Amino acid sequence: MCPLCRSRRGKRLCPAKGEQICAHCCGTKRLVEIDCPSDCVYLAGGHAGAWEGRETERNRDARRIGPYVQGLDEAQGRLLFVAMSGINALRGRRSDLDDRLLAQAVSALRKTVETRVRGLLYEHQAEDARAQGLVFELGTLFKAQGDSGDEVSPDDGDLLAVLSALDGCLAASLAERAGSTVFLDTIARVAGRFSEPQKPRPLIVEP
Repeated sequence: MCPLCRSRRGKRLCPAKGEQICAHCCGTKRLVEIDCPSDCVYLAGGHAGAWEGRETERNRDARRIGPYVQGLDEAQGRLLFVAMSGINALRGRRSDLDDRLLAQAVSALRKTVETRVRGLLYEHQAEDARAQGLVFELGTLFKAQGDSGDEVSPDDGDLLAVLSALDGCLAASLAERAGSTVFLDTIARVAGRFSEPQKPRPLIVEP
């Protein structure tokens, strides 16, 4: 089983990972999520086609995310990318994390915030116990320390808008049925692009 997507059979020996990965992950994650050595045979020759045309990949990522974030204001956009970066880091600590598990946790947290906005306090539960544990971890991504040292949370209206955007992105990614980590792979690439200081880009990648 491929250690990256955990859904396809590993057929290519990856020198960076030291184990077999599937052709799809090799083609889409090389030099993006995989620190490929320059002499890797899959970077050139007959295998290079999957690596060429990164602009197509950028456009695909934009189509996955763009429609759900276009209605966010600047502050909400910043909050969204804080969440994406946090989820990306969280992925490194949880080997069981995939799009479906994340979708359950985001949905439960969104419903809780939505209920709170209406003036009611009720903690919605995720169906999967693993997702329920993830709900708390997601909530901490949106909290920061204020000047006085107190914990500061974003306005519930802004938080709801961001969680709704994530909810929509995840639902669309799951509907593609292109793998168990389509959304997670997408935000890993997007978060990486926005962290490049030498290439400043707008918050929303134009489709």
